[in-house]
Amino acid sequence: MAGRIPDAVIEEIRQRSDIVEVVSRYVRLEKRGKNYLALCPFHQEKTPSFTVSPEKQAFHCFGCGVGGNVFKFLMMVEGLSFPDAVKSLGAKVGIEVPEEASPAELARQGKKDRAFKIYGLVRDFYRILLGKDIGARALQYLESRNLSGAARETFQLGYAPPGWDNLIKFLAARGIREEEMVKLGLAQTRETGGCYDRFRNRVMFPIWDSQGRVVGFGGRTMGDDNPKYLNSPEGEFFNKGQLLYGLHIARKGIRELGYAVLMEGYMDVVSTYQHGVTNAVASLGTAFTRDQAKLLMAYTHDVVIAYDADAAGVKAAVRAAEILQNSGCQVRIATIPGAKDPDEFIQKNGLAGWQKIIENAVPLVQYKLMQAVKTYGLQNKRKVLQEVLPNLAAVASPIELEEAIKQTATVLQVNWETVLEEIKSFRKNTRKISQIGDNSVKNSHNIASTSNSLSTAQPRDARSHAEAGILRFALENKVWLERIVAELGREFFQNRDYQGIFDAYLASGVEQPLSGLFDLLDEPRQRVLSSILVQEIPGENIDQMVTDFITTIKKSSEKARLENLLAQLAAAERAGDTEKVRSLSRQIHMTMNKTEWPERGVAT
Repeated sequence: MAGRIPDAVIEEIRQRSDIVEVVSRYVRLEKRGKNYLALCPFHQEKTPSFTVSPEKQAFHCFGCGVGGNVFKFLMMVEGLSFPDAVKSLGAKVGIEVPEEASPAELARQGKKDRAFKIYGLVRDFYRILLGKDIGARALQYLESRNLSGAARETFQLGYAPPGWDNLIKFLAARGIREEEMVKLGLAQTRETGGCYDRFRNRVMFPIWDSQGRVVGFGGRTMGDDNPKYLNSPEGEFFNKGQLLYGLHIARKGIRELGYAVLMEGYMDVVSTYQHGVTNAVASLGTAFTRDQAKLLMAYTHDVVIAYDADAAGVKAAVRAAEILQNSGCQVRIATIPGAKDPDEFIQKNGLAGWQKIIENAVPLVQYKLMQAVKTYGLQNKRKVLQEVLPNLAAVASPIELEEAIKQTATVLQVNWETVLEEIKSFRKNTRKISQIGDNSVKNSHNIASTSNSLSTAQPRDARSHAEAGILRFALENKVWLERIVAELGREFFQNRDYQGIFDAYLASGVEQPLSGLFDLLDEPRQRVLSSILVQEIPGENIDQMVTDFITTIKKSSEKARLENLLAQLAAAERAGDTEKVRSLSRQIHMTMNKTEWPERGVAT
């Protein structure tokens, strides 16, 4: 079982689904040898590094490091869960997906389905009232904000009327208990008993998850009441730090344009959308989080931040940009001139003006440099440089770093070598710099540094190269696998990811297609596996390559053993343990007879 779907069904859907056909719905593929290449749909690039192997039914991007099978691709490109990806592909290949579940799983799913149904009822309740006489003031307010009927319909805006129990009565008449309303954040309990509507006399904005299901609400006053915005409380289905407003609407535009625009408020997204900005999302008016960065990165690695123009907006934009940069995104920050936010700006200047804003957006380092110069002035160059050093040190691309260094040097009127030396010193002396960029980004850069061919890939040493090759051959052919296990055993990889993949493959019974192996691995190891599988095996004398790799690993293991024995011998000599010295010397001579070891000898 994988989730609640029978393994046999998953495998049948996998076998009927051609990864080349699925991927080609989203990107233009070009045949290169046995594989296909394309510009990666998950990050911005000019040279194709996204590789699809029809033989292995796997994909891998050597630019950003993502990879997996056909289910993983659909999960990333559509923002789906694994079960939903299986169901989506099943529908396309004509296989109905039955569900097997324990009573506990059925209960959990039933609870979730009921919650989504209730949220949908509430959304419709608010939408209907916006069009009634009771919603006239709310409708007038939205029209005063120049929101069209089409925009109101797309974003399903509504109205929560005054009064303490309008929604409670509506839901109670449909068999929904008050305790459910409270749990779902729709009502609040009174100290004296009973409960009352959470949202009253507010314009209502439904909030969706990435799959377009309503999971909460944001309510805005039509005057100066506080709080201006009131969100659903944190709960089982609503977590502000894991949601992005409007993502399910914007994801098509994000894919088409290749980048996303991150804003602060609901109104910014709705207003800019009706003017033609189809790739904007909002961070629900709270501090941007790493979870939101990961959610956004399922659709793009290129983000423009367009927060409010006030001091708080500038500070929040920098904080969000640093989170995105550290997560592996290319980030630019837009300056909103002559307006307090994107909503006001686009109403004054239209789509053409907005596009100029995007064109003039600058990278994080440049933006922080501009802000620091405003704050400290050029007379305090040291202060200005200290502001941007952490971000300079975090730039992963050598080309981008060179450009940022030159720009910083030009603004500060110093030599670029001076800036470079400051970066080196910062990296050396600041321990925290090692934490910039999460593990997935580090893995991406490691993978990207290798070639698309096993023959030219140059890991950091011969042992690493041999391990990568031997794993590929073990996965490729049962005969080679049996020989490798016979000569090296089942646990010989120094690379823990390789060993983990090998263990999973052996545990699977090695009967299933390799594309199914991805479902048994965690995210980092899926990336490693995809990078190995899409590489083409060079040459024809595979038996000789297997022999060479096995020999390299054996010699490396013996050398490691010899190093250990030598260290023990030195310790025994220092301790004056004659018996142990004699025993270790014999073991060392036996090992040296089997191993080339030119660098050092052993005195007896």
